Amino acid sequence: MKVADGDWLDTNKEKGETFEEYIGSNPTLPTEKRKTIYIQPIGKFSKAQTDVIAASEEYMKAFYNLPVKLLPIKPLGRVPKDKQRVSGYPQRTQIRTGYFLEDLLPKMLPDDAAAFIAFTDSDLYPGDTWAFVFGQASLEKRVGVWSLHRLSDIALEANNDPDRLLLRTLKIAMHETGHMFSMRHCTKYECLMSGTNHLAETDRRPVDNCPECMAKLAWAMDYKPKERYERLAKFWDKYKKPAFAKEFREKAKAVANLAAASASR
Repeated sequence: MKVADGDWLDTNKEKGETFEEYIGSNPTLPTEKRKTIYIQPIGKFSKAQTDVIAASEEYMKAFYNLPVKLLPIKPLGRVPKDKQRVSGYPQRTQIRTGYFLEDLLPKMLPDDAAAFIAFTDSDLYPGDTWAFVFGQASLEKRVGVWSLHRLSDIALEANNDPDRLLLRTLKIAMHETGHMFSMRHCTKYECLMSGTNHLAETDRRPVDNCPECMAKLAWAMDYKPKERYERLAKFWDKYKKPAFAKEFREKAKAVANLAAASASR
């Protein structure tokens, strides 16, 4: 994978994780009692934002092969002063991710949740040394939060391309959910599970995992790769992205041919 100045691997030295290392790490996985992914929007959202949140529910079902429930929007309410700041240029109010991960979401966590995910329109930061963060998840608490704030700021203005908001949201949502199932950043390939420092890097990432990260996911979710690729192709058919639909159908054909060749040996 090519690394440019300012990219994630330029500033964060990570060794990655093989398939064998993943399955040997005792990863957090869905169980029969905890297998539903919940999506909780918190804040005030535009029509474009609510549309991509709904699309994220659909994509996540196909991507992770788990039940996904989109809950009604909740207002943010009053945030404690020590969990927010005014920062940046132009200046904007930011909320510390710990407010969601430690204070708010654990109290709302359904008993049958494999993961409980909040979308917010608020800008986020994880700590005082960070300018911002797109999202963050807590593996132990099964909760995560990510922001549409910066995605919406830029996505609807740059090249007048509303699809960019959809693609960025899906990539970040699937990426952070992967972390909640113990998947580490990918360092081998341009992969949805590769880390990103900025939106240009997010835009370079594909809408799917690399073959090794897909193998982790297929093992973790007991998911047949051919079935997964076919379901993702149908999603992109619905959203009128024929190039993505073709990509996933080609992947489905490739894994089917590989399985047939292995069975004939």
